[in-house]
Amino acid sequence: MTEAVSAASGSAASAPYAAPRLAFGIGPDGAYTRPGQAAAFVLGVLTMFAFLPLMVVAALLYTKAETVFPEDAERARRLVNWSWISITAPVAIAAAAGAVLVLMALAA
Repeated sequence: MTEAVSAASGSAASAPYAAPRLAFGIGPDGAYTRPGQAAAFVLGVLTMFAFLPLMVVAALLYTKAETVFPEDAERARRLVNWSWISITAPVAIAAAAGAVLVLMALAA
């Protein structure tokens, strides 16, 4: 995706348009920002330990978003948001379950 942007950087008329609202961690050109890369890596590793199939789903959704971005930025934004949800939900559930287990152990 960044190849298309660097090829079009010489002409402002041919530059891809930015999505009206950007998804978390995504720059105006549709590529990951540095904080987005770091968050995706950390959440992806945590999700891999919690639930491997959702990590695969997240990767597929983001890959699809990269191919859709030049034609439909809004759809790409939705795909990226679902990608974030699929790697964040298992981590949040595991954290909540861990907190409950710790509270139960402290109460006993």
